[in-house]
Amino acid sequence: MQSGVRQYLNLLLGVLAGCIVCHLNVKPIIKDDSHCLNKNVSTPEQKSRILCYLNTYPANYEKKAIHAQNTWARKCDKHFFTSTVKHDKLSIMILNMTEPEIRKHLWVKMRKILRQLYLFADEYDYFFKADDDTYAVVENLREAVKNHSPNFPFMVGHKWHVLCPGGYFSGGAGYLLSRAALKRIVELAIDKHPACPTIDEDKEDVKMCLCGQAVGVRLLEKFGETGVSLFYPYEPQRYFKKQKDSKFTNDRNKNVFPYMRRDKMGFSSKHISFHYMNDTAMYITEFLLYFLNPYQPMTNSSKTI
Repeated sequence: MQSGVRQYLNLLLGVLAGCIVCHLNVKPIIKDDSHCLNKNVSTPEQKSRILCYLNTYPANYEKKAIHAQNTWARKCDKHFFTSTVKHDKLSIMILNMTEPEIRKHLWVKMRKILRQLYLFADEYDYFFKADDDTYAVVENLREAVKNHSPNFPFMVGHKWHVLCPGGYFSGGAGYLLSRAALKRIVELAIDKHPACPTIDEDKEDVKMCLCGQAVGVRLLEKFGETGVSLFYPYEPQRYFKKQKDSKFTNDRNKNVFPYMRRDKMGFSSKHISFHYMNDTAMYITEFLLYFLNPYQPMTNSSKTI
C-alpha cells in the first residue's frame, strides 16, 4: 500500500515538474556522462564566470548536497559547498567555525564564507548563493546576466518586502552577487559598517541586504525582460496547490507578487531557481530539462512551442 502511494506521489511530482519545465527555455550543455557527475562544467562560449556556493552541513552531505552537485551545481564555472568537514565526493569550502554549525549561527557562518569568497573576487564575475535543496537552471542564470556588468554593485533574487527597508532576497531561492557587490560588502560592510549587523543569529539573507544597501549595493527587483521574478522560494508543485495559503492570499502580497496567482502559469520561460527540492525532484527536473526531447516533425506547417 505504502509503495503504491509512493509511486503515485512520484508520478504526480513528475507531472507537476513537467508543467514547469515545458515553459522553461534552456540550452542543455551536458550529456548523459556519468563520469563527469562530480566535475565543474564550462563551455567555450560562456562569457560570464559564475561561482556557486551552496550552504550545507555534514549531516546533509549525502542526503541533499550530493544530489545538487550531481545535477545543477556542476554547471557553474566553479562550485563549493560551504561547511566544516571534508567529503570525498564534494567540493567543500572548509570553514573554521568555533560555533556549532546550526541555524542560530548562520550569520557568523556567512561572514566567514564571504571572506573566503573574496579570495576569488578577481577570478569570477558573479557569485550565486544557494542552499543544498535549491535547484537552479544555470544556463538561464548565465543568460540573465548578459545585459549586466559585474563591475556594477548589485544583488538580485526573490525579494520579500518585509523585515528590512527595501526588502531582502530569499536565501533558499538563491541570490546573485556581482563581483563589485561582493567586494563592497567584504571591504566596507562586514564587521566595518555600523549598519551591517554583527549580532550572532540566523536570517543571513536579511543581513546580506542590510549590509549591501549600507555600502551602495543596489537590490534589483526586475531581472528579465518580463519583470517577473526569475527566482521562486518554494518547490514548483506548491505553485499549483489549491488550498488557501495566507502567505499568498493576503492583500499586501497579492499586490507585491501578482505573478504568484495560481489561476495561470506565472513563471517566465527563463526562470532560474526553485527551493525545497528533494533528491527525487532534482533528478526528475534534470531529466525533463536535459534528456527528454519531444519529437517534432520537420514540416512546413510545424511550429516549435
